[in-house]
Amino acid sequence: MSAESLIRNGRAAPAPVPATVPPPVDELRPPEDELRHWARRHVERVRHLKKSVAYYALGMLVLTPIWALVQWQDNGAFERFSTHSNPGDWEPWIFYVALIWGLLVAIDAVKVHFDRPTTEAEIDRAIERLTSRR
Repeated sequence: MSAESLIRNGRAAPAPVPATVPPPVDELRPPEDELRHWARRHVERVRHLKKSVAYYALGMLVLTPIWALVQWQDNGAFERFSTHSNPGDWEPWIFYVALIWGLLVAIDAVKVHFDRPTTEAEIDRAIERLTSRR
């Protein structure tokens, strides 16, 4: 055993491991495979959006009659909408549910609409822009 392979306590030093880092999965994928992967993700997002819209419609179709029935029972008639708990006043909580839930579905719709693959020209422009700042 040579002196170079020994360390302080007399044990043999481990053999150096070559530093090989595998390339990221995206670099291994050919361009047509990458486009297919993006298309699959996009189709899944569209399917998710369609389900979200269906859940929203079904949920509002179920909640609205329940809300109307409860308000009718509590207040007696469709006189006015209010939160002051006077006879004939209605609690408008269904509108808050509809607006918030609708806003979340709309955010999903915007994400799906603007979802698109990144082109090589966009990557080149970004690299040019970043290198020109230095």
